[in-house]
Amino acid sequence: MHVSKRTALHGLNVSMAVFLGISAYGLLGFLGIGMETPGAATSAGTLLIAAGIAASIAGICFFGIQLDRRKIEDRKAEERRKAGETAKKISNKPARPA
Repeated sequence: MHVSKRTALHGLNVSMAVFLGISAYGLLGFLGIGMETPGAATSAGTLLIAAGIAASIAGICFFGIQLDRRKIEDRKAEERRKAGETAKKISNKPARPA
């Protein structure tokens, strides 16, 4: 699947934000500061949080890989452009009179 660089960047940011939010909620809950204490959590709630964590980690991996690919494509395009400019400069250079 091919996504644009902008989409990959936004997807990565959203996935990281969701992961950090769920992690902070879990940490605060563990310390007793959050809304629910760990003992009061239902199995459905626990599964929902686990699914959110798994989905956010999968999103981080997917969008991170896509962003790396777009950056590599941009770097290669820049190298091709510079090589083309260099070749054009060399071919336009006048020959030295003998």
